[in-house]
Amino acid sequence: MTTDPTHPDRAVPGPHAARFGRRSLFVGLGLGAAAFAVSRTGDSVGAAAGQLNEPGEALAPAHRVSPPTSSTTSTTSTVPTSTTPPVAGQIRFPIIVGEGDTCYVGRNFGAPRGCCRSHEGLDLMADRGLEVVAVVDGELTKKYVDSGSSSGAGNGWTLTDEAGGVIYKFFHLDSHAEGLEVGDMVTAGQVLGYVGETGTSGANSSLDNFHLHFEYRPDDVPTDPFDLLDRPSFVRFMS
Repeated sequence: MTTDPTHPDRAVPGPHAARFGRRSLFVGLGLGAAAFAVSRTGDSVGAAAGQLNEPGEALAPAHRVSPPTSSTTSTTSTVPTSTTPPVAGQIRFPIIVGEGDTCYVGRNFGAPRGCCRSHEGLDLMADRGLEVVAVVDGELTKKYVDSGSSSGAGNGWTLTDEAGGVIYKFFHLDSHAEGLEVGDMVTAGQVLGYVGETGTSGANSSLDNFHLHFEYRPDDVPTDPFDLLDRPSFVRFMS
């Protein structure tokens, strides 16, 4: 996996220094998956362009998915790693995951959030400090900076692909990649930041909840990216 030597988590000695406890992975996400099965009415949830664009509106403390308990509930792919461009029609996986790293993806898009909204992204549970990358060439149009557990997104970015008409959002980063600012043009595969649990990610939990909240918004309409994501080696998708 690609390593940024400037990131503080990478300076900690030991092969598992930046890794969260496996026992705390996906705490409670099974509840979100069950609620999602009841509430889901299609692959696209949300409203017209501009609705729920503020992190506090789009997010609330989430229910997480427990790790898969058998081979019948998950699959491990053997396709090329995250550094390889995806095939046509797929979305580049937004985290660089190497051998020995941990990353699970569950179906929690559309899960209820409070009384009046639903989860507009997909949670990619992963080890703290893994690199988060741009999924397309585009412009960084908004930077989110963590201001505590009530701030929603924590550290994050909005990436706009004007040519493709799609907006992507990356929330709960441990930190941003050094030197990037709003207005910068980035290329697919470029590091944007590092997996963390800032914002509402760990607001209601005493356990580690490191993950990337990833949004896929064609025409700025939040849409489930689960079936479109490239499936790199070492990433487990829960079916």
